[in-house]
Amino acid sequence: GDEQVVAVRMGVPDLAVGNIFGSNALNIAVLVPLDVAFPGSLLQHVDVVHAFTCLAVTLVTAIIVVGQLYRVERRVLLIEPDAGIVILLIVAALWILYLAG
Repeated sequence: GDEQVVAVRMGVPDLAVGNIFGSNALNIAVLVPLDVAFPGSLLQHVDVVHAFTCLAVTLVTAIIVVGQLYRVERRVLLIEPDAGIVILLIVAALWILYLAG
């Protein structure tokens, strides 16, 4: 959102990344009360496309966290290795979702 752009422009990209992680954590935490309130199993009604998207987002988030913990200052074509992997995973996930669509 706009907060992430403002944080990057202010020179504090860690604030933008923290905001994104916080949003993801809140979205996951909301699943527990929804599962309790929903009759039957909530996950039983999840479409395969949504499950794949969740898996892709979880994998990308894990790679970003590892990239933040183990800062590698080596760059290949102006991109750090973890950022390159994230870009490739997002493009691959979007391509798979396009083909499934």
